Amino acid sequence: MEQRSRRNRNTTLSVPSPPSWSPQEVSGPGSSPHQRDYFGHGAFLLKKTEISVETSPAEPFSDDRSSDRASNCPTAREEKGERGILARFGNRSGDEQSSIHSSVFPSSEDLTIASDPLPFGTTVSIQAAQPVKAHEQKLHEMKGLEQAASMKRWLGEGKPAVAWGKLAKDPELWDDKGDTLVYFGYQRPQPSFRIKASFLENTKSEILIAKLQEGFQRSVKLPPSRNAMSNVRGEVENLSPTRDLPTVFENGDARNDDPVRREIHFPAPDNASPIDILRHHITTRNLFAFLLDRPLIGLTYYQALTDLHERLILYMPQGVDCTQLLIRYLTKNHLHNVSNDPAAAAGLLAWSENQAVRWLEGWREAFVHCVGMYQDLRMLPEMRDISQVSRALLDRSQLELQARIETCESRLVAFTFGDMWSTPASQSSTLSRRSFDHFQHFLQHYYEKSYKGWPPRAAHGGNNNWLTRELIQRLQTDFGSLYDYYVDRSRSWDATAETRIRENMDANRQDEGTTNTLTNLLLYADKKNIWPHMPCPYPLLPASAAHLFEGKPSKQSIFSTKAKTMEKRTFHACAEASNSLLVGPETSANSLVEAFLRFEKTDLVSEANPREVRQGRWVLLYGILQVLATVSVDTPGLEFTGTRYFLNLRLKGSPPWRLEAGQVLEGADPTLSHCWTVPRTWKPGN
Repeated sequence: MEQRSRRNRNTTLSVPSPPSWSPQEVSGPGSSPHQRDYFGHGAFLLKKTEISVETSPAEPFSDDRSSDRASNCPTAREEKGERGILARFGNRSGDEQSSIHSSVFPSSEDLTIASDPLPFGTTVSIQAAQPVKAHEQKLHEMKGLEQAASMKRWLGEGKPAVAWGKLAKDPELWDDKGDTLVYFGYQRPQPSFRIKASFLENTKSEILIAKLQEGFQRSVKLPPSRNAMSNVRGEVENLSPTRDLPTVFENGDARNDDPVRREIHFPAPDNASPIDILRHHITTRNLFAFLLDRPLIGLTYYQALTDLHERLILYMPQGVDCTQLLIRYLTKNHLHNVSNDPAAAAGLLAWSENQAVRWLEGWREAFVHCVGMYQDLRMLPEMRDISQVSRALLDRSQLELQARIETCESRLVAFTFGDMWSTPASQSSTLSRRSFDHFQHFLQHYYEKSYKGWPPRAAHGGNNNWLTRELIQRLQTDFGSLYDYYVDRSRSWDATAETRIRENMDANRQDEGTTNTLTNLLLYADKKNIWPHMPCPYPLLPASAAHLFEGKPSKQSIFSTKAKTMEKRTFHACAEASNSLLVGPETSANSLVEAFLRFEKTDLVSEANPREVRQGRWVLLYGILQVLATVSVDTPGLEFTGTRYFLNLRLKGSPPWRLEAGQVLEGADPTLSHCWTVPRTWKPGN
């Protein structure tokens, strides 16, 4: 006994390197490639585990394997260390592991315990060579990367992008009735998505179907952390691919009645940088969002669209137009609605002009919104994703739009259109000019009262223009209603207007000079300001002065009776010279129209010729409508116009690529304004 005790006390345990075996020998036939690689990693883990065995003074060394000093149950610290090893090396290739092993871990010779006697008083311990904090530090770095990258989620429908951080498990892609679990990598302990395999089968993609078949073979397996612990303890028999094991969920409960039948993995490429790994996982998530019609996520909109497009080209069968697939997905979910989001507009513009895409409608939608939000866009890093040619077009279009807005502001600030009376013929009618000036003062007073000051205060930010898109739409509605109320629908303009107007004049020849004066005024204004001719540029005119008053009153009451009679007949003549019976209630109930009717009853009613008064006011209305037409028309073809910024662009020279024969990208044009389009809605005879 004494001899045996001495032998135990002086015994040292030398642990050589474990015998090497191939992954095929460990996994057995019929196992999946993932299992074979994974078990190979498990054999490698044993080479990196330092084992020290010491005996207790109270209990001599014994070969009894049931001793509690040599328990097979690992402690919580041991399990945590083993998970750290797997987290660092579980998704690396064999060459990478060999290089790491030679630089970080000791060789198998270093694992031999010294021949000196072991001191008493300690128990069996298993310590991983990888520090326990390595896994926690890696997670922290990844989280910091996601925060720095600022992942976003685009909802579509014109809603702004929102911050998003649910890449680990996306609730939008988790179907409780799904039969397939999706992992980002082989070392991920928990799935990120749960879907139905039928969505992948319907794509006819060889790659995705192969993943489903592979996932079905290994659908029943242990989580990576438990596999690693089994390897470290040498329980290789527990890793048999044919062992019937339940699926393990986040709460740790095993459920054999769950419908999950497959587990598929999308690991990132080897030697990828952290940002590339993140982009790979984002694109994997967006691939399933594409299949299930869910919103996109990404670092930038351009990155999300470009990476998803490339992944579709890689996965989809040959002959499938992946560009059209992605375009249909964007339009169906209104993800091409980039209004009020300058970063998303820049991303859509950059992707649409890509040589592999060349999406004309998407480029137009994004380009117009980029110009409208240019002041915010030019400060964003996404501006660098746009091609140099498109950036030059943006600069030019923004300057041209800003110039038109400022010109319109200078006119409407005091309704200054006196230069329309610069022709010699216009000086012959002082009454028309007086009515012009009176109408100008009326409009200024009316809008000062409506907005508590005119012009209104400029909005904060942007170009500090007081003339906003909302105000332009209000003015267009007001003056368009006034035009509808008084326009002469029976007289139109064409290339030979000067001659045809004289031929189609009223039978009353005494008014010929007045009509010619109005024609000359409008022709001069159009030529000077490069305005297109309106199709119906003339107003309805009341009866002439000779028809308003017939007969002579008695001398005793000649002045009072004549004045009152003239006013009444003037009211009646002006009311008849209108479209009050033709326009709808939205026109007759317009606040400017109602105010103008009251103004017309009190302004210059005692003058001799109400026709000249009406024409003088019409000249000012004509000029205002022409100026509004330069900024009130949106670019044709836009789907989303609910913005506060201007969408009025002249798309000359765009898009940057050459269009096919017959393709024309139409820009905003004054002839698309109200006064040019409303005559097409009039019924014949009205």
